[in-house]
Amino acid sequence: MEPVERYVPVDRGTAELPAVPSGPGRVLEVRGYTDLPRAGGRVVSVGRSHSFEVPESADASRPTVRVAVRRVDEYVRPGGAKAGCVALADPRAGHTATLLEDGRVLVVGGFQVDALEDDATLASAELFDPVTGTLEQVPALGSPRAFHTATRLPGGKVLLAGGEVKSVEGTLPVGNARVLDVAQGSSTEVALKAARSHHGAAVDAGGRVLLVGGVGAGGAVVSEAEGYDTSSGQVFSVSTPVPRVGMGVMPVQNGQRIAVVGGSDGTELRPEVLFFSYEGGSFVLVGEGARLREPRRDASLVSFDGPERLLYVGGHDSPVASGSLEDVLGVRFLPTSEVVSPGSASQVTAGPQVFARSDLCAVALPDGRVMTLGGLQSTASGPVSDSHVELLVPGKDGGPTALLGLMPLAQARHQHSCTVLEDGSVLVVGGLEDNGARRTTLGDVVIYTPVPLD
Repeated sequence: MEPVERYVPVDRGTAELPAVPSGPGRVLEVRGYTDLPRAGGRVVSVGRSHSFEVPESADASRPTVRVAVRRVDEYVRPGGAKAGCVALADPRAGHTATLLEDGRVLVVGGFQVDALEDDATLASAELFDPVTGTLEQVPALGSPRAFHTATRLPGGKVLLAGGEVKSVEGTLPVGNARVLDVAQGSSTEVALKAARSHHGAAVDAGGRVLLVGGVGAGGAVVSEAEGYDTSSGQVFSVSTPVPRVGMGVMPVQNGQRIAVVGGSDGTELRPEVLFFSYEGGSFVLVGEGARLREPRRDASLVSFDGPERLLYVGGHDSPVASGSLEDVLGVRFLPTSEVVSPGSASQVTAGPQVFARSDLCAVALPDGRVMTLGGLQSTASGPVSDSHVELLVPGKDGGPTALLGLMPLAQARHQHSCTVLEDGSVLVVGGLEDNGARRTTLGDVVIYTPVPLD
């Protein structure tokens, strides 16, 4: 249906909403303008509700809809005047943040750095509500984990797979997964075929999750791939080995395939772009041949200008992790990106230039734009956390991409999370601030609302 619009002057106060046709999937968007749009008014604030249903019966009660309206092009700390800005109960880095079906965000695990520079792995989890701007703790995971994957499954559950834990024996990979049902407050443990952390995971259209690569026992790169079937709750083997770490993994072609892009086998960078599809009870390799023009690891993979293209942005040209590069001489942090176009004849083309960073966050906005936030940058004394934020705007009709530098983050960070909320805002949570002399675990929660294209 066509949007139903109403403009109300501020001095008029509240006003009745226009009649909204009955049906599911209705969304209420509230905008603040400096003047009427037709008079050149500029958008200064935006808010959008969770989707709701308007009943057909005139006697049925009309739904109550809540909207959080935030200023655009600003970093906002959620909270109220009385309670102050909200913050994580446990500052954390190397965690996951997953958008749930009800619009809330589940923040899980990670690690903390104490005053003695020792790392402690977390088992805690917190729920952030973007509408109320509040955080609440949820039952602990039962076992701590960091650098795991969190994949939202059909039906609203979340699969937390693998990860690592710090112990007196050193850093140990986790060999299990947990299926969390936040609505029911329950979780189920699932044994994995391989213990792994720093791996990749993605779910296809049928609810099957592909787990590939990562770091296993003794720091070795894991070759064995495996899958998890949501409908049966079972883990299954994948015959094609994928010995990679620092790669990107994403569903493509409406979830019919899963792409594995870039990364390293621990010794060499891997340029091959792989595609997997679920056939005959397992994931099988169905497409290869496309190769990165500039192999890299610890880059960020994100959809770009719609679901049919992927942007692989940033990273570095060493086969080892950027955080472990003691001497950055000879190692390049890459100011480039590449565009992967899946299809019957997948291809890789040069993407836009960016600020040189590794371990950056990159998120796709609903309108096709991409934001990059934070990461690691190279200095003469070694990698340090970065505060740069960029907005990549695809050109019309295949034209060149525009790169806009946005206001930097108040605190430089990497190993943080960036999550696109239902209203198109970007939630930035925690991370590690490393200035080369000291590491600090961050516990802040920040929301950035981009200026709408229209």
